[in-house]
Amino acid sequence: MKKLITGSWRNGSFDTNKFAKSILLFRNAPRSGAASPAQMVFNRPVRDALPAHRRSFAPEWQLKADILEKRARRAKEVQIEHYNRTAHPLQPFGIGDHVIVQHPVSKCWATTAIVVEIGPNRDYIVKTPAGRLFRRNRRMLRKRCEKRKKMPVMPGNPPAGPSIQPAPTPPEENPPGSNETAGTTRRKRGKDKRTPSNDTPRRSTRQTKRPTRYTK
Repeated sequence: MKKLITGSWRNGSFDTNKFAKSILLFRNAPRSGAASPAQMVFNRPVRDALPAHRRSFAPEWQLKADILEKRARRAKEVQIEHYNRTAHPLQPFGIGDHVIVQHPVSKCWATTAIVVEIGPNRDYIVKTPAGRLFRRNRRMLRKRCEKRKKMPVMPGNPPAGPSIQPAPTPPEENPPGSNETAGTTRRKRGKDKRTPSNDTPRRSTRQTKRPTRYTK
């Protein structure tokens, strides 16, 4: 309504004719999921400033429009039913619960936080370790599983469970002090030190022949 009043001003004065036409269009416009105010009062649309066919206000066209609206409403109900088939309610959180917050852009679960306040519409105010506060919906929060701390083992009490003996190591063929190992190491070091060669680049000795075409 405020937009209609604002649009009716022209050259610093209020145009009553333009406002009357806009009110007529507003009353003839159907609402979402229901009929227009004119149809609710007169059971039919009224003529306005928009051009329309003379038979567009006939009762048969209104009946067909009602049938189409019922079909659209039924299709919307079926869509809602299929959507809710796999949906399930999420368990609410309490104040002090440790959660993980989903990033709204990257969709990654990386930010840890603590619930500090519970809102009325399944929303929560969480506080990050850096001290920042965020308001997030329940579907953007996950329960954070705390890691269990390992109990320290006392020196006199060995840990319960079957004892695992280390596998025996095979004997070394060449002990570190043997002559074979030292010789192999020297050979490897000798291979690594390569002296640069001063040989001239090799040239091809193949004889080249001129082509026989275009000689005549």
